[in-house]
Amino acid sequence: MPLPGREGRLIRILGAVLVVAASAGIGFSYSFRLGKRLEQLKQLERMALLLKGEISYGCVSLPEALSSIGKKMPEPFAHFLGQVASRLKDYPDKSFQQIFQEEVEEDLAQSALTAKDKGALMQMGAFLGYLDKDMQLRTVDLYLQELDREIKDAGESTPGRQKLSKSLGIMGGLFLVLLLI
Repeated sequence: MPLPGREGRLIRILGAVLVVAASAGIGFSYSFRLGKRLEQLKQLERMALLLKGEISYGCVSLPEALSSIGKKMPEPFAHFLGQVASRLKDYPDKSFQQIFQEEVEEDLAQSALTAKDKGALMQMGAFLGYLDKDMQLRTVDLYLQELDREIKDAGESTPGRQKLSKSLGIMGGLFLVLLLI
């Protein structure tokens, strides 16, 4: 039985405000995730450039190079690179590709990267562990080219998609309130 009078109206208004706020929150959350993805793509580019430098000029093993790069990176990439380096030392019988892919799936699962972004990263990791220096550099260069295209595409589309997701979140909440009234 509905509440009579002012109390009933107040509860309906409060409910409507909560529905709009929740819907707007979903839109703003998605907008934040889009911006975070662009930021993380740029961080991946920096990581790949640092890796290229370590392969080109450093005379260290791959685990040491990854550990060194991880110290220069923000989260979640610092932990990811540290884990790969640590597991390479702890499990010498496992292939680099296997460890790299497992860590991408585990450590970057909560990142804002899409499945396509993670797939490209895993593909780069598939060729790093066993190729000679020149082939590793070509692999990183190819990954950098692909990453550059993704960053350009995301840079062009993200602001518009962010506005759209915020607007749709608010308007979706208002529409839902109208349906419920």
